[in-house]
Amino acid sequence: ECAGEPLFMLYCAIKQQMEKGPIDAITGEARYSLSEDKLIRQQIDYKTLTLHCVNPENENASEVTVKGLNCDTITQVKEKLLDAVYKGSPYSQRPKASDMDLEWRQGRMARIILQDEDVTTKIDNDWKRLNTLAHYQVTDGSVIALVPKQNSAYNISNSSTFTKSLSRYESMLRTASSPDSLRSRTPMITPDLESGTKLWHLVKNHDHSDQREGDRGSKMVSEIYLTRLLATK
Repeated sequence: ECAGEPLFMLYCAIKQQMEKGPIDAITGEARYSLSEDKLIRQQIDYKTLTLHCVNPENENASEVTVKGLNCDTITQVKEKLLDAVYKGSPYSQRPKASDMDLEWRQGRMARIILQDEDVTTKIDNDWKRLNTLAHYQVTDGSVIALVPKQNSAYNISNSSTFTKSLSRYESMLRTASSPDSLRSRTPMITPDLESGTKLWHLVKNHDHSDQREGDRGSKMVSEIYLTRLLATK
């Protein structure tokens, strides 16, 4: 009777604090981590973007303003939007991020579906990097929408109205269909079975490759991270 509410408040406060900085979607490491093991040790440049989300329940209602980071993966952005849009609804009654697509709207006609993985995903040797807002060059103040997941190939209508930054994605996205399922959000390294590539987001997991760099990373003096850890706590 008395523990539920303060625990929920504490959970929300920690979540809000952590999400102010980058969180690696695959390893779970974060800039504002409470655990020394899960602290991002690399310097990651990121910007906070203010996004205006169209209300999924009512397109004519006022837009919901949500802050996200340009280094967030598309699924991370969807989670933040769902938290903001459905903050008054029980979690069990909210739509799930995996059932929704994130749509970037520019003007009335130009709409583009953003995904964690699609034909524009950058692949370097055997590393495949999850798409982020920065990858799509989403700008501050953009209008976005959560729409029910599209299973068929998504055609871009009226592509002439696209901004220059998107023009190179047009032809690729016209032929792209959405991936069947979004990967589980559990922090783990999942090799992509088809291409044998390893997924990464902000930090690469140096289990077997680049051993030298991995060693150096783990021996770095933790004092420089201590102040950040303490400030977060």
